[in-house]
Amino acid sequence: MTSKVPAGLKAADIARFAARAAQLEKFKPVISYWSEYYIVNQIIAKGLHTADEECMQYTTALMDKLEQTKAQNPDNDAIHDDVAAKAYVEQFALDTFQRADNAVRANKASAQTADTFRAAATFLDLMAVWGPLDPELAAKSKFAKYHALRIAKALKAGEDPNLSNPVQEPSPATESAPALDPNDPDVQRINGASSMQPTVETAPPSFAPSPAPVSPAGAPSVPAFPGESARGDVSPLESTEDRKNSVGGGYFPTVPTFTSENTAPSMPTAPEQPMEDAPSAPPPDDGQHNPASFYQAPPSPPVATAPAPQIPPLSTIPSVPAMPPQPIAPIANTNLPPPTAGGAQDYRTDDESVMQAQKHAKWAISALNFEDVPTAVKELRIALEALGAR
Repeated sequence: MTSKVPAGLKAADIARFAARAAQLEKFKPVISYWSEYYIVNQIIAKGLHTADEECMQYTTALMDKLEQTKAQNPDNDAIHDDVAAKAYVEQFALDTFQRADNAVRANKASAQTADTFRAAATFLDLMAVWGPLDPELAAKSKFAKYHALRIAKALKAGEDPNLSNPVQEPSPATESAPALDPNDPDVQRINGASSMQPTVETAPPSFAPSPAPVSPAGAPSVPAFPGESARGDVSPLESTEDRKNSVGGGYFPTVPTFTSENTAPSMPTAPEQPMEDAPSAPPPDDGQHNPASFYQAPPSPPVATAPAPQIPPLSTIPSVPAMPPQPIAPIANTNLPPPTAGGAQDYRTDDESVMQAQKHAKWAISALNFEDVPTAVKELRIALEALGAR
């Protein structure tokens, strides 16, 4: 019915939309729906529905059909939602255009190609339902109409339409590159890269073992490694017997070696004998920079006799009591809960509000997929308002 446009409505340029709507009614009902929607809008906008009784009946029948289609598809966002509908129609129009354009590029244009170009132009013009066409879509519509007419004229004249196809310029990647000059210094550097001496960047890392640090003769307990054979194995399982004589299982430097330098001379610490040898001080620094030294158990017996409770005397230092004022931090945290609790009470979490928010958020995502930022912002704001956010 919709393909037969009354004579009084032919001036509105709606016949091509009516033909496509009837053609796709069973295969693409969404495209058919919006084609008929466009027809009704054009008729009413130009006041043609009052031209005669036939025009009025045609317009009324189309409006009733649109309402029936909406009622039969309550869950189809491409019919009820403008953002989803615009995206759907645009994608379909571009796909149709691409099929015809591919045929021309492959020099396989035919009568079917001309009809596909005409259909693509109609679907691209259908985007006017949601406002003026984008410059890119308008250019594609003009391109499709031109090639549809060109192919149709060539076929009518008995000529091959592919002879007048646009000449495709070769891409720069397909053009043959000029031959390289073997005497060019840069070319010689590239070709001779394999014979060049290795530099800092190209030389492989050296894994030769570095010489062990030389320790004074008076400090036999300083060596950080048991020997070259066990150099790569730093597991404490290799020195279980020595680990029994160390504080903390040999995993950390012993406390007395560090506290002996900071405490008063009157404190009876075990390292009094090691302090007679001046070279015994470097071991803590060596272990501090080399993680492997933490896994070695110092064999010095006096270290094992140092009691752990020697740490409490540090409290006698005047600078230590300055640390307790740190509990001020929890005071700031006590002021945080009231605002968050008050703000959460304003949000609406009922099912209807959540569904509305999800619906508009989904529309916002659809708009962003087509770079429609204003619509996305609008839908996101509506979603926030549905949840009670301001």
